[in-house]
Amino acid sequence: MSRSVASSSGMFTRFVVAGLMACGLFCFPAGQPALAVGDGPPATVSPARLMADVDALVDFGTRHSLSETNVHTADWLADRFQAVGCDEVTLHDFRIGPRTRHNVVATIRGTDRPEEFVLVGAHYDSRNAQIADAEGLAPGANDNASGTAALLELARAMALDPPARSVRLLAFSGEEQGLLGSRAYAKTCRDENIAIVLMINLDMIGHPMDEARRALIVEHDPGLRSPANDAPSLAWANRLKTHVAAAGLEPVSGIMYGSDYMPFEANGVVCVGLFDGADEADFYHDKADTPDKVDANYCASATAAALALIREAADPAFEIDANAAAASVNEALSPP
Repeated sequence: MSRSVASSSGMFTRFVVAGLMACGLFCFPAGQPALAVGDGPPATVSPARLMADVDALVDFGTRHSLSETNVHTADWLADRFQAVGCDEVTLHDFRIGPRTRHNVVATIRGTDRPEEFVLVGAHYDSRNAQIADAEGLAPGANDNASGTAALLELARAMALDPPARSVRLLAFSGEEQGLLGSRAYAKTCRDENIAIVLMINLDMIGHPMDEARRALIVEHDPGLRSPANDAPSLAWANRLKTHVAAAGLEPVSGIMYGSDYMPFEANGVVCVGLFDGADEADFYHDKADTPDKVDANYCASATAAALALIREAADPAFEIDANAAAASVNEALSPP
């Protein structure tokens, strides 16, 4: 996760979130049932498989975008996506200075509306305390092997039961250097006029900051570059909260910042994200970000919540009430 925007203003961001929650900006649409914590992830999501993939990613030593092992990781991910049954797997090239690096693009082709896409993204590159250190140890277990492993688990589940719309799993590189991979792919989507229903970002979803609460932050667009996608983002985030609760975690509202959904949002795409809040942990961007920092069951619950939302977004019969979300925003911001 490249949360550099928040590193100098993290306290400000938390105050903004708290203030918006206090004024009701993050309330649920009218008529939506109250949240209740469920029994955990379904059997289709395997904590053991997630941890096996986290371990495999960590075994590269570093996945720094300027390292040769970053390229090896891309090849490994492409092989894994093919092995779990994706219909199409390609490497999307982009440049970091003189080097060519790769986003890994894996598609589950829709059975009814294959030209419409749900995007799910997670960056696979890692870093340690020195952002320019491409050789030193940077295991990146939580940031972001957790999200990358979730992509593989989601691919397995979707390949077993393909949806009506296409689902595209995106493993980005260059995130830690300024969202370079996602910027490049978002431009490709815009240039090719790809129809995107929703973009879901998974950046650090393995470490509960409070073991007792086991909270997971559900991020939505607070009014960034493209205002037209704000209300739909809030509506999808509200829906995602219900899935987070059903998977056994406590959903907490948050706003999008500093990760791979940003270039898509700037192009008008509706985006949401899941995030564990561990950019405040002492192992963040450190060689201590090892697999023991990832809670397999917590990561599985986050993955299950994402899977439930993907299935809804990929179903043309499912309708999200963006108008109700917009009304809740307007009411919260209107003077008494």
